[in-house]
Amino acid sequence: MPQSKLSFIITAAGKGSRFDNNVPKQFNKINGIPIYIYSLLSINKLKDDSEIFLTINKSVKVEDIESELKKYKLHKVRIVLGSNTRAESVYRAFAAIEVKPSFVVIHDSVRPNFNFGLINNIILEIKNNSGIIVGSKIQDTIKTAKGNSLKGTINRDGMWLAETPQIFKYNALKKCYSNEIDFNSYTDECQLMEENKFKVKIYENLEYNNKITTKKDFDIYKKLLRYV
Repeated sequence: MPQSKLSFIITAAGKGSRFDNNVPKQFNKINGIPIYIYSLLSINKLKDDSEIFLTINKSVKVEDIESELKKYKLHKVRIVLGSNTRAESVYRAFAAIEVKPSFVVIHDSVRPNFNFGLINNIILEIKNNSGIIVGSKIQDTIKTAKGNSLKGTINRDGMWLAETPQIFKYNALKKCYSNEIDFNSYTDECQLMEENKFKVKIYENLEYNNKITTKKDFDIYKKLLRYV
């Protein structure tokens, strides 16, 4: 199978309000490198003509990001000003695609450990589906509760944690966006695809790929990425 043309959308427009820091978490540094740069460096190693879009919040100075991209020789990255929601920020990046790719790859910038060298192997698994997402099987027992009172136990069979990257056929995602959309109505593009009746597979990720949400997550990545 010939290598597919890809467009990457890296989301870095969030404010990181749960991180308890004056600086959005994606711009904090690990080993002296901004968190959002790690994913871009991994993508940049691919020997193809893929496009890379980086969404940022309008409160961030574009010239500062351009300076960092230049420092790390990330010349292919195009900056897109995001919106109030992650979903609309991704849409704005999608709308900036000029040459139709085969697939669109959407990834959270605060998952800095993903190896994009695997991306073409993952794409091969899509086959007759419209997309594929990376995820991890839930291994722990799942409880429901109201306040601090337990109400029951959920069967974890078939339960997954959705992660990124999420990879979709360009035409399928474009069709979803051709409908009227409430950008507050879905939490990831896989949900958007599901609601439009497109079939999406899941690819089991066996590497650590948790999203940095709290200081605890940040501390874990400081130890993990020390050896990268």
